[in-house]
Order: sequence, then structure tokens, then C-alpha cells
Amino acid sequence: MCSPEPGACHRRARPVRQASRGVTLIELLAGMTLGLLVILAAVGTLVVARGASASVGDISQLQQQASYALRVIGLQLRQAGAIDPTMDAATQLFSFASTYTGYGVTFAAVHGGDDVQGARLSTSTTVAPLLPNTQNRDCIGNRPTTDKIEATFWLEKGELRCAPTPSTVQSLIQNVAGFQVNYRVLNGADSQILNAKQVEAAQLWASVKAVEICLDMQGTEKMPDAGSSYPDCQGVPRLRNGFVHLVYRNVFDLRVAGPLE
Repeated sequence: MCSPEPGACHRRARPVRQASRGVTLIELLAGMTLGLLVILAAVGTLVVARGASASVGDISQLQQQASYALRVIGLQLRQAGAIDPTMDAATQLFSFASTYTGYGVTFAAVHGGDDVQGARLSTSTTVAPLLPNTQNRDCIGNRPTTDKIEATFWLEKGELRCAPTPSTVQSLIQNVAGFQVNYRVLNGADSQILNAKQVEAAQLWASVKAVEICLDMQGTEKMPDAGSSYPDCQGVPRLRNGFVHLVYRNVFDLRVAGPLE
């Protein structure tokens, strides 16, 4: 009914407001779970991306280091046993003396050994003062002060080191897990691949025709597949232990033609 006041019947009744409704505990937990799943997915993607990026960087660095080491070793091996030519005064032509006795049974162009850390390789070649444009450099890039260019390579504490003289030692590269050397020897009509101990036992250093170098390079960044394996320089499966491993091989022929003594 309308009140006795004039115009009261024409007034609109105000709507009644409903009380605001909050989220339930179940809805809150569901929302938090979805949020955590999204965060975990994002973190997982970031970890995988970072691991892939680190692996690519590791591989690139190992390739550069191995390439440099093999280039330095190859330079010394390719010129190992080279003989200093002599110039004929009449013809002004260079030739090699047939009576040269610088390399042979007692003093070979290459020599090696094996220890607990890996191989040890030594090379030697004569300096050619009459040919100034030749590569008269030792393994650390210096010009020799004697009539021979000598170099010794070995692995120590993860570093491949070089010593042009006993008193001069320099690290060539790091991240080396293995350094192996095999020798291709021509013994009569047979060609054999021997290690340093076998060559030493048979005294066949003067018959070495080529040298095979193997570098097992190990990265520094952890990988997701920590349990995978790889074949090392000797072909033996070894665990990666969570690191990138790359094995590089190269064969270098020697200039020396065999025993000259």
C-alpha cells in the first residue's frame, strides 16, 4: 500500500544488493597448481635451451683447439726428417747430399713413448739456412737458435704441452682428456701400425713413415645425457660423465725416406 504522503506510490523500490562471493579453497589450489605448472614448463625450457647453447659453445671451442693443436703438430711432423739442401755452384741448383747421415737408426726423425697420461711424441728436423722462405719455426712459433728444430708433445693435467727445448715448456691447448700416437712402420715389405712401446722394442724408429695423432677433447659444460658413452682414441667405450667429448684423428706423412745411415 502507498503511504499517505503525496507521490509516495510513484517512488521506485531500491534493488537489494547481493553479497559478493569469493573463491573457494579448491579453486585457489587449482589456480596455484596451474601457475606452478606454467612456471615449471618455462624453467624446463630455459634449462634445455641453456644446455643446448652451452653444448654448441663447447663443441665450437673444442673444434678450434683441436684444429690448432693438429696444425702445430702437423707442421713439425711434416718437416720432420727434412734434410738441408746444398747448392751446386755451377748450376745454382739445390740438391740433397746422398751421404747425409743426420737421421737413421741411432737418431730418428721421430721418437715417442707412452706413460700413464698418454703418449709422448718428439720430432726433429734440420734447419735450412740456404732457404730463407721455409718454415723455420719451432712448436711455439720461435725461430730455432741451433741447426735443428726439435719439439716434444705430451699431455699433462688436461693440457697438451710442447717443449722446443727441455727448458722451454708451453701449453698449446686445454680440455684434453686423451692424447694417443700410433706409428705406421714399413718393415721390409710389410706395413704395420704400432705404438711407441712396440716400435721401441723392435728399434724401428728409422722406419716410421707416418704418424697418427688422436686427441680426445672434453668440454667444460654439463650435458643432460650424463649416462651416454663414446669411443675413445683406442675405440674403447667410455662414459661421458656429463661432458661433451669429441675425438679427432689425423695422419701425417714424414719426409724422411727411411734409414740413411
